[in-house]
Amino acid sequence: MRTAYPLSTENLHLAKWEGERSMKRNPGPKTHPALFALALAAIGVVPGAALAQGKSGFSGEASAGIEYDSNISVIELDQNTARDDFAGAIDGELSYDTEFDGKTDFSLAYNFSQSLHFDFTNFDIQTHRGTLSLDRDLGSVKAGVSYFYAYSTLGRKGFLTLQRINPSLAGFVGKRVYLRAFYEYTDKAFKNRTDRDATVNAGGLTAYFFIDGTRTFLSAGYKLELQNATGPRFDYDGHNIRLRFSHDFMLGDQKVEFDAGWRYERRNYSKITPSIGVKRDDKRNRLEANFEFPLGERLYLRLEYEYDNFVSNLPSADFNQNLAAVRLGIRF
Repeated sequence: MRTAYPLSTENLHLAKWEGERSMKRNPGPKTHPALFALALAAIGVVPGAALAQGKSGFSGEASAGIEYDSNISVIELDQNTARDDFAGAIDGELSYDTEFDGKTDFSLAYNFSQSLHFDFTNFDIQTHRGTLSLDRDLGSVKAGVSYFYAYSTLGRKGFLTLQRINPSLAGFVGKRVYLRAFYEYTDKAFKNRTDRDATVNAGGLTAYFFIDGTRTFLSAGYKLELQNATGPRFDYDGHNIRLRFSHDFMLGDQKVEFDAGWRYERRNYSKITPSIGVKRDDKRNRLEANFEFPLGERLYLRLEYEYDNFVSNLPSADFNQNLAAVRLGIRF
């Protein structure tokens, strides 16, 4: 089952765009400065000049498909059914981006997703996500800050509200290595499960290695998380390691996009979990692979697979699952 909010801060499409922008020095279409005149002024950008020189553009994407999950679960609640099911999946995104004075980027995005299970309808999840981000080119590095908001329902009932602030610094080291250091502050509020409400402080570093321009690159990252929950048994420190490989290749006269990754998470809980009488200890491994095939200028077919291996001394959080999906989408 899809999670209520993204588990990874890593964005391969962003990395690819950033790599292309720096290597080719060809900025993509970028949003409306009036919303952030004060913020721009604070970092030395004159709003009038931004309006005069900036480029703006909308973009969007929509897809629909079928998902299969071998073990219907709610990862955020440590629940699994040991039963499988199929689900319809609908996703959509609309974004608006702007570049000001050649040095500052602003973006605004909204994303919607809905799963509709064939049998386990109580596990249907709907999520609305909004993102605001502002980046400033400081020469050898780029400073950025983003705000992320997500609201999810589970079984058509309120489930989770999440807010995140994410400042970062990024830049190229040489011509092929791009580094991004970041801090995250996250606030999680669960509906009718206030003991799981939590704040999370996290920091980390991601490195992108461009092997063949942006056609082929590898990324590796580490993040440390410190969660402080209303219910002490949900406090933990977490270590996250991520590896990902992305490669575009030609199949006939069509460009196919492939990416695969591994994610490892270790959670050390600081307080005893009453149901097991000891401190909880979790190890999570995830393997992913995705293919995207173009079906003309705007249409695409996407194949996705994920294998999760969760090992925990809490029985309900100790399980494996296979997830697969086929999606037909359009970009505009």
